[in-house]
Amino acid sequence: MKTISVSEFRGNIKKYLDIAQEEKLIIHRGKGRSFAVVPIEEIEESPYDPEFVKKILQAREDSKQGLGVKIAIEDLWK
Repeated sequence: MKTISVSEFRGNIKKYLDIAQEEKLIIHRGKGRSFAVVPIEEIEESPYDPEFVKKILQAREDSKQGLGVKIAIEDLWK
């Protein structure tokens, strides 16, 4: 694990992002605040509900196959 300051990170972002691919990188910001830099693939939780994503992907496929519902703009608010 490597620990650095914000100013060191700011001055060498590419270098430290490359390092974060191989090991944990902790950045100290001051006042007791620290942050970890990790590759996105290592984050286990997704910000999206898997069921919601599944429905969106299915709707996209349905639309490509012409299975959607057409609504005339003038009928939209009726």
